[in-house]
Amino acid sequence: MSKLILVDDNELDRRIIEFHLVKYPIFKNVAYYDNGLSLIEFLKSHKTDNAIFLDLHMPDFDGWDVLDAIKEIYSSFIKDIAVYMVTASINSRDRFRAMNYSFVNRFISKPITKEILISIHAEMHNQSA
Repeated sequence: MSKLILVDDNELDRRIIEFHLVKYPIFKNVAYYDNGLSLIEFLKSHKTDNAIFLDLHMPDFDGWDVLDAIKEIYSSFIKDIAVYMVTASINSRDRFRAMNYSFVNRFISKPITKEILISIHAEMHNQSA
């Protein structure tokens, strides 16, 4: 994967992940977005392999809207993307619904820990090998 993208409107959650990424620099290229619409605009012009940590609940253009938008443009990507739903939701219906998108790899409960980042990095490395 060429880039890790974090999409979350909650500044505290972004800072927690950023702290882990600085302390454990396992990802070399990281981008941060505070809304889903900015992510979709980026993906429309950068159709390469990306890993995305996507918050489910955001105002205006939420995680569901992002997943639907990715589904619409997914066939135009040069390489596959991997979406990791990152949410405070413990609703099993949300998990089931998210996992019905072929490009969603995991449904992760907040907060993101060092161990989760390391396991995802290893997963991504194994997929590209």
